[in-house]
Amino acid sequence: MNLRTKSGFVLREVGEGTVLVPTGERVVDMNGMVILNDTAKFIWERLDGSRSAQSIAAELEETFEVTTDQASEDVTDFLAELERLGMLETEDAAD
Repeated sequence: MNLRTKSGFVLREVGEGTVLVPTGERVVDMNGMVILNDTAKFIWERLDGSRSAQSIAAELEETFEVTTDQASEDVTDFLAELERLGMLETEDAAD
């Protein structure tokens, strides 16, 4: 299952940090911005509908040189938070 972020959010660099800013109708749904650490930003940037959680975790493991378990946990936790906030869509991979 491939993962994609819902539309209506813009990634912005602010100072030395990164935030997700809701736009349009999403402003009503969200109460402010979402602050991302480097790991969350990395994951967010890969939620384009072409990758699964497992493939994102594998990229995270390689890029940040963390264990497989840590990468999987980071991806799972962040995706759960996005789901809770209504910011995530899932797509079945093309047959």
